[in-house]
Amino acid sequence: MRAFSTNGASRSSRPWRVRAAAASACALLLTCGAPPKDDGSTSPDERVASGVFVAVANDFRGFHSWKSYDVTDDAELAGIHDGSTVTEYLNKQPPHGSEEFPIGSIVVKEATGGTIPHELFAMVKRGGGFNEGAPGWEWFDLSPLDDGKDGVSIVWRGFGPPSGDTYGGDAKAGCNTCHTACGNDAVCAKPLALSNF
Repeated sequence: MRAFSTNGASRSSRPWRVRAAAASACALLLTCGAPPKDDGSTSPDERVASGVFVAVANDFRGFHSWKSYDVTDDAELAGIHDGSTVTEYLNKQPPHGSEEFPIGSIVVKEATGGTIPHELFAMVKRGGGFNEGAPGWEWFDLSPLDDGKDGVSIVWRGFGPPSGDTYGGDAKAGCNTCHTACGNDAVCAKPLALSNF
């Protein structure tokens, strides 16, 4: 005779269901916090439409073809990228009258010819409640690839440099301190003022 629980399910089937539920929960937990794979399976437009744009290395590919802005004077005033020529690239202009950059906005900053020969940083409007200090923005250190396709690899990403590194003189090693002081939705370069679009 089969033993039944009070809800009608057999005791022998319950462990299988519990194991299946536990395995599903573990898989979900393992994938939720991880950045997406750079496998091209989800388009940037699909990620923007979802309300959370988690950038992958391919999203920066071809940044030299984006609209560019010479921000060398701004960098000198801030005392960063010493002696460099600094150019910022914007993947798409925000709509006229915007008060913030839309989710999916990417700003790449390239500094060349200074005390450090080549620096490549980016900020991406990730959205989804990420980064209370500079709402929605995720910071990146990039390394150019010699692939003939203007590709990059991601050195670090998140709220700022990893422990032990600093960027732009921020004693907390983050990026928020200077960027939030700029206003303009934390984008400091004057040519990228929202009022210009």
